[in-house]
Amino acid sequence: MKKVAIDFGTKRTGLAFTDPSEMIVSKVKTVDSSRIFDELEENQPFSEIIMGLPINLKMNFTLSTYAAVDKAIEIGKVFSPVPVYLMDERFTTKIANSMHKREITDGISASILLEERLRGAKGIRVFWSLPNISDQIVDFILSLGHFDDVLILGSALRGIEKHKIGTNIEIFEDNPVFFRLRSMCSGYVLNFGMIWNIILKRVEHANLVICNGSDLEKIKNNLTNGTFVIIEDSNVKGALSIGGRWLKIEKIDKK
Repeated sequence: MKKVAIDFGTKRTGLAFTDPSEMIVSKVKTVDSSRIFDELEENQPFSEIIMGLPINLKMNFTLSTYAAVDKAIEIGKVFSPVPVYLMDERFTTKIANSMHKREITDGISASILLEERLRGAKGIRVFWSLPNISDQIVDFILSLGHFDDVLILGSALRGIEKHKIGTNIEIFEDNPVFFRLRSMCSGYVLNFGMIWNIILKRVEHANLVICNGSDLEKIKNNLTNGTFVIIEDSNVKGALSIGGRWLKIEKIDKK
């Protein structure tokens, strides 16, 4: 088995491969981006595939970010069950540019990503579809009443955005893969990152908040009377299994 790292570009793409023992980087090349799948086919089997995530210093999505995440999702689907991971590449291209000629920069960037992975750097697992939400969960939320303003934070109840559970729905998503998958749905406002100064203002006006346990601790002082809170967290005391998810439902009462 081998690991492979990919520094994706719309025209050229860098590839770096380990040896079969996965101890060292043994092959580095830059190819036309149309050949990515051919190169992967020719060099498998892989234990994992690493894709560079180009994101600017302000942690904003760019056209390059969308392109890389889309390609990672496509690779993940084609080469399943091989796991695909996204890794921050903000500084790899800068280092590669300072060391080598432009025509091999992408390959060197890929090799730097791969070396970082071999040293234990973490990545974000890539999935190619949103999790399913059971009708039982959707029906339960709708049974609570009509919600004008719904706020969904992070990983909580991913997949619920495929259903209409309120008039105005706003989501804050900090995972770039699920941000991209969620952006393919419609009918709500989607934000990349947990922007807490904005979130805390939104919480004050929401009448339904969906979050996990750790995020609840950050927003609980801003919740207003009568707000429903759905917490998805198996570690929260009182959580019940509903439609395959561990949920706790509260209604804020500050009397």
